[in-house]
Amino acid sequence: MIDFLKYRIFSPVTSTEKYEKTIAVMESNCKRIGEILDSEAYNKFIKMKDYVESGRCKNDIDIIKNQKFKTSDEYKLEKQLKQIKKSKKVKTFLATGNNSDAFEVEEYLKLKQRSETPEFKEHKAYLCDAEKHKKCQAYKTFEDYIYLKKSSDIKLLPKLQKACKEYIAEMSKWKGSFGDDFTSAILEKKWITQPITVLRHVRKSYSPSGDMQFISDGKNINVTNSILQIITRKEQADGLLWNETQGFIPKRFSYTSGIVSTATKFVQTYGKIEAKILPPKTKGTYHAFWLGSEQMLPFINIFCVNDGKLQVGAFSNSQRSTKKLSIPLKQKFYIVGIEWTPSEIIWKINGKKVFSTNILISDQMYLAFSSGVKKELNNTDLPVSFDIDWVKCYRHK
Repeated sequence: MIDFLKYRIFSPVTSTEKYEKTIAVMESNCKRIGEILDSEAYNKFIKMKDYVESGRCKNDIDIIKNQKFKTSDEYKLEKQLKQIKKSKKVKTFLATGNNSDAFEVEEYLKLKQRSETPEFKEHKAYLCDAEKHKKCQAYKTFEDYIYLKKSSDIKLLPKLQKACKEYIAEMSKWKGSFGDDFTSAILEKKWITQPITVLRHVRKSYSPSGDMQFISDGKNINVTNSILQIITRKEQADGLLWNETQGFIPKRFSYTSGIVSTATKFVQTYGKIEAKILPPKTKGTYHAFWLGSEQMLPFINIFCVNDGKLQVGAFSNSQRSTKKLSIPLKQKFYIVGIEWTPSEIIWKINGKKVFSTNILISDQMYLAFSSGVKKELNNTDLPVSFDIDWVKCYRHK
């Protein structure tokens, strides 16, 4: 029962449109997060944040705020001036001009001169100002900090980061290793259009036992409107068929199809591998996205529509683990892929886990897309096109 619950799909797979929209929103949000983090305003805010929130800013403001005139040197000077002005000699001097050489008069004149300097008056006015703390640099920094804290970008940032937390955590685990969105008018040289065994051994195209199509060398491959197409046609072609008892035997095929792979161009062990594909559901045909190796095994079937039914699975020299998925293929395109680790392979369709296995595969493997024919078809069933919008591979950082 546990395995059944693990693999059965109770809820439908998210629509490709909705899944892509979610990813697009996440990517847009992440881009906006990056713009905010790189902005001059945010960097200014961060520099202020520690100063303000640590209490140092408030302490600096309070120091200014607590500066009182009554505790200042200026207050003491004025107090001395008032006291000495009460002396008889100073009073006589102020009234008649006599006693100008008296000590009290000299001291009075010195104090009076100091109290009338612009510096004295300015500093006294500053100390008497109840709002003086609002004119200091610390207070200006505090005001700038509050202003920036209330700005739309600073308020938006934590919301975006919370909304993208899982997406950022997931993407931070990966770095791109390979990809193609097929924007070139022709298939790029990162792909080959022959099975690896043909290039390594046979030197002539052949089809495996059970297949009814001839694999042409690129003639059934087309790139149009940024879509890679593998076209299966009803047409005759001469080639070889692999027979387990007789080996390679000449055969005239009634169907043609194709394969594209990275067999001599790119291989990878472990990581995340995904593609956006549209497989036709024509019965009697198969259309697959898979990983292969130099030998027949190991083999990982990422996504295969075989006779209209969806299959996934993995095969090693000693193990096999496969699953037929009861997912109605109603969408035009699906984003399919695997996450492959030393201990597990997880299959996902439009971001939803649909199968997993603990089969151990550690070989370097190449990517491949292929189509074929398994039984006789009516002329009206063909041609059909297996469409690939893009493919992406990632390795763990």
